Amino acid sequence: MVDRSIALEALGALCTGNVSSVQEQASPAGLSRTNLHVGPRQNLSIKLLIPTVIDGDEHCQVSRSCFYHIKSILESRGGAASPALDEKVVDIKKNLIMDEEEFFAPQYNYDFTKLTETETYWRGGEKYERPCGWYRFGLKVLDKYCGNTWLGTTYRGTQSSPGEWPVSYHGTSKKGAGGIIGDHYEPGPGQVYGRGIYSTPDISEANRYAKTFTSSKNGKTYKVVLQNRINPEYRKKYNNDLYWLVPIPKGTSEAEEQEMVERAIRPYGLLLKEV
Repeated sequence: MVDRSIALEALGALCTGNVSSVQEQASPAGLSRTNLHVGPRQNLSIKLLIPTVIDGDEHCQVSRSCFYHIKSILESRGGAASPALDEKVVDIKKNLIMDEEEFFAPQYNYDFTKLTETETYWRGGEKYERPCGWYRFGLKVLDKYCGNTWLGTTYRGTQSSPGEWPVSYHGTSKKGAGGIIGDHYEPGPGQVYGRGIYSTPDISEANRYAKTFTSSKNGKTYKVVLQNRINPEYRKKYNNDLYWLVPIPKGTSEAEEQEMVERAIRPYGLLLKEV
């Protein structure tokens, strides 16, 4: 069992910022820390989570290094060492506020840390590699989109449900994909990679790019990854199904991008693993 206060720190690591909750701020300890946060606060909700993570990646040195590593994989160089960054990365951290009651769904928390896979699971017609070794905080996504079919049924067996979406783990952002796919990379014959949000159905692959943080609550170090559902209608598969892309064309407005994200990729779990 991982304390929820650690989950708030994990969200901060994912979003490249400081995350606090309205519940935390209402406590005497929270009020005493209010003056530690400089700058305007931004609201963090479920629907804004992936866009906020994406935006944070644009100002994160670790994320940019991961982008180069993925670039080398897509170029079939086997994950060569990252070259010097082509531009300076400015470390910008946001101050984010969220409502824990509207963000977390504790009934869907699940401890995969001691789990060993003995069966094959399917979600959305795709093999589902459960996040063995991780602890999941369920996110409150029920009834926040148009229907809940994309999540499958409440009772979870090994088989898919009609209309359900397959599972992926967040890998990198549109900024990273742009750097990988754009002017720096010429695809080979038959390869057409694009700009967008990359994720992977392979938790081991996602682990390679997971952000790491040390908790101020208990001094332990964790990795953090988002668990998502992907709409197959808006997903492209690459590199032997290792990477899934939700395309976002250049010139897309912020409002259009938000709409694309909502219809194509939705987070439903926050995964933590002690390292």
